[in-house]
Amino acid sequence: MSWDIAGSFAAYAVPAVLLAVAFVIKLPLLRRAWQDPILRATALLLGIGAIVFASLPPANLHRINVSTGVPNFASLFVYSLLTVYCGACLWLIITWREPPSAARRRRTRLVWMAYAVIIVGLWTTFRLGDHREERLRDFDTYYADTPWMREFVLLYLLAHLVSALVAAGMLWAWFRELEDTWLRRAVIFLQEAYALGLVFDIAKLAAIGARWSGRDWDWLSTYVAPPFAIVEAVLVSVAFIAGQAGPLVAERRRLVGTYRRLKPLWQTMLTVSAPAAPATGRVSGAALRLELRRAAINDGLLRLAPHLCGVRRERLWRAASAAGYPEPVARSIAAAVDIHVAAELLYAPPGDRVRPLPTGGRPGIACVADGELEAVADVLRSHAAAVERFRRQAIAAEGPGTHG
Repeated sequence: MSWDIAGSFAAYAVPAVLLAVAFVIKLPLLRRAWQDPILRATALLLGIGAIVFASLPPANLHRINVSTGVPNFASLFVYSLLTVYCGACLWLIITWREPPSAARRRRTRLVWMAYAVIIVGLWTTFRLGDHREERLRDFDTYYADTPWMREFVLLYLLAHLVSALVAAGMLWAWFRELEDTWLRRAVIFLQEAYALGLVFDIAKLAAIGARWSGRDWDWLSTYVAPPFAIVEAVLVSVAFIAGQAGPLVAERRRLVGTYRRLKPLWQTMLTVSAPAAPATGRVSGAALRLELRRAAINDGLLRLAPHLCGVRRERLWRAASAAGYPEPVARSIAAAVDIHVAAELLYAPPGDRVRPLPTGGRPGIACVADGELEAVADVLRSHAAAVERFRRQAIAAEGPGTHG
């Protein structure tokens, strides 16, 4: 066949690298919480998966055979690891889904006992079978009629098939209970992965069954099945990368978005107080930069507090509402104008600062709450003309002397 993705080194390198990346992402958590069974199961699954796919290119299979001096030992090595991988899949899902209990411990023990028996069966049948002819691409179908090697191949396919079926069923039941967005996405990727794993098993079993009936469907095993296994591994790695990195990326995007939205208000505060030192070096994360920007804004508001006026803001809010602005926007416009007027009063001549406001307002009672900062910054950016118009109205209403 002209299309032979299963013979390409890159085809196996991609899932191997992705599984390794997902494993590395988990390492810091694993070091801090080794006792967590979910982390241990995840590490085992990803680590073994990376080794399996790194071993699968035909050239690497040949190297394993040559290094051990045993023909087709690479098949025993890979299929044994694949069986452990299948057990780790079920262990992870059971541990992930169920709270700690005696029933959960009993189920995980049964899983590992079953897959341990399969691994013993693999080594036993491999030892008893005749596997002198090295087969790097068509091992499963070439030995489909060979005593003991036939059972060897069926054992690993059975382990993979049962793992895919049980995992898909548990994930489907669990998906309907999930609310976390990123966890739901991870489960969807895993469901798709195990569905492709079932296609892999069906193609392999169909090719072996054809051999038994005297037909040649070897192409199903050699060319069709491997790409499904490759995409399955890619989806598994993407699921864990999404589940781990997705919330971190989303949180960083939220922090960066808030940081940027606060920029207009922060720039206003630069006229009131000196800017804080920028966050640099290893500690200059998004959370720290946002915290420094919030601190600079609050420092500015603290300096303006004696000149902020609740009555002024109330009057401005009513004027903005009368001009047709929705209530939340009108309140934010009023707060923004109050800040601008307070900034002008701060730098007014000393004799003018103490003059009472004509509105009878009491200075200092209208500081902006943290929850309002983004809304105020937003109107400074999107309603700058309205803020300037109402600022001029406030200055005119309170009298020029008040503002120097």
